[in-house]
Amino acid sequence: MKSLKVLVIENEDVICNACRLVLAEKGHEVDISNTGKSGLIAVSRNGYDLVLLDIKLPDMDGMDILKILKENVPTLRVIVMTGYATLSNAVQAMKLGATEYLPKPFTDDELVAAVEKACEGL
Repeated sequence: MKSLKVLVIENEDVICNACRLVLAEKGHEVDISNTGKSGLIAVSRNGYDLVLLDIKLPDMDGMDILKILKENVPTLRVIVMTGYATLSNAVQAMKLGATEYLPKPFTDDELVAAVEKACEGL
């Protein structure tokens, strides 16, 4: 798999740092945004291959962010991450264009597998 440019939109520093560490070890470039608004700005300014998106953010609902991302960059791959994993959340995320759905807590291997699956063919 080629090196990816990844943005993590997540307000929990522990998860941000873990994602950065795991994905950087695989050769990917990882940026972090702690709010939905800063994440949307980052996506508009930088060409990302993949966004890891938390559903519960302090300033915006993750599903709203997903809608905006897919409207503005339809080809962007988005993995929705949530500690509030329900079947209805998963279905809603996929209907809105999420490429993968990753319930928290997840292991390093689960993260890598989700990224590889989401970015097949890139």
